[in-house]
Amino acid sequence: MIKQKWRGAFNYRRSVKVMYAYAFTKKQAWLVFCNRLAEKDGIDPRIVMGLFDGSLPNYDITIEMEIKEVEYS
Repeated sequence: MIKQKWRGAFNYRRSVKVMYAYAFTKKQAWLVFCNRLAEKDGIDPRIVMGLFDGSLPNYDITIEMEIKEVEYS
């Protein structure tokens, strides 16, 4: 399995934060983004995870670049 490049757009603190990360799954990318936002603001990651728990349409995560592994014989 190969890590994909993900784009995350988060409506955070009255502005939209756009970030990129490599992760295996969308859920893993979400975790990376939440940890980065928390670290940047010096707050507990659980607070950010609560803000972006999926109950509101305040973030979007999409694959920016898909990488496929090709087997040559």
